[in-house]
Amino acid sequence: MRCVTLWNINKFNMMRHLTQNDLLLLAYNELPAEEHAQMLGQVRASQPLLQEYNQILEDIAILSSISYAPQATSVQIILEESCSSSSLEMI
Repeated sequence: MRCVTLWNINKFNMMRHLTQNDLLLLAYNELPAEEHAQMLGQVRASQPLLQEYNQILEDIAILSSISYAPQATSVQIILEESCSSSSLEMI
């Protein structure tokens, strides 16, 4: 995982480093409202972070549009096999 560095003085006067995981949490709205707003402000203030965040948002949009479904024949075979008795069930 790449570490995107952001120098920020937070409530505890410590340096904060944002990771891709932090940006994913931000993109998926998985942060408390106050932390979300603070982190979004930090991302908008840093060009490298903003580029990384925008790339994550684009990737999420692409992946969200993809769906997979099994072929009907595959489902039929699985259903037929699940209904047949195996030799272990006979014991």
